[in-house]
Formats: sequence, C-alpha cells, structure tokens
Amino acid sequence: MPTPKEFRANITENRAELHAALHGAHQKWEQSPLSGEGEESWAPKKVAEHAIGAEWFFTNAISQACGAPALERPSIDVSTPAAAAASLSRMGVTCDNILRHVSDTDLAKKFEVGNLGSRGVEEMLTIMDSHARDHINQLRTASS
Repeated sequence: MPTPKEFRANITENRAELHAALHGAHQKWEQSPLSGEGEESWAPKKVAEHAIGAEWFFTNAISQACGAPALERPSIDVSTPAAAAASLSRMGVTCDNILRHVSDTDLAKKFEVGNLGSRGVEEMLTIMDSHARDHINQLRTASS
C-alpha cells in the first residue's frame, strides 16, 4: 500500500505529465478522434476539462472523508491549452493544500462519492492516480 506521501508524489508527477500532454495537444485541441466511443471520442479540450475537474472531485471527497467541509467548485478554463494548463496549476495548488494533510490513518476513512458509492480515501487516491494516467495517455494519442 502506498503511503499518503507516495500518493501525493504520483499525483504531482501526473500533473507534470498532463501539463506536457496539454502542450502537445495544441494543434488538435477541439478535434475529436475519428474513431472511438464514450470518453475515447473526446477532443483534447474535453479530456483536459474532465481530467482537471476529476482531480478536484476526488480531492473534495477526500477532504470530506477526513472531516473537512466541502470545497467550493472552482471554474476551469479550457478555452486553449494554455488556459487549461493555468487551470491545472491553480487546481494543483488547491488540491495539494488539502492532500498534504492526509495521514496514514486517514486512508481507511470512507465517503459517499456520488454514483461511485462509498469509497475509502486510499481507494480514491488510487483512482486519482490511474484516472489521470489514462487521460494523459488519451491526450498523447490524440496529439499524435
């Protein structure tokens, strides 16, 4: 089981990779792939909006699982890759300020996460990590 510090390191690394993938998606920002269904049919702009919003979504749920009040939903500007990168940076600061307080004992705490049901903090951190990686790869594919 990764420690909270290891989870935070993975999330920070994913954020850096997402920044790079945003830069690479510039030329096809609003262009959907020719094939694919569901999330696979999303243009890079939609992928970025979803990935950035998901980091906030899970951080908000983790915050509440640990006993803090719900976070205010931030606005996310994905009008251009540069705007998306700025939104990602702002979101990263907000999320890091919450996630740095997660301790080993918090990992077992649970929270009702909308249509995902009851999830533990450790599970949500794991989902954050894998979910971000999936969308980073999706952006890279869309940019090639």
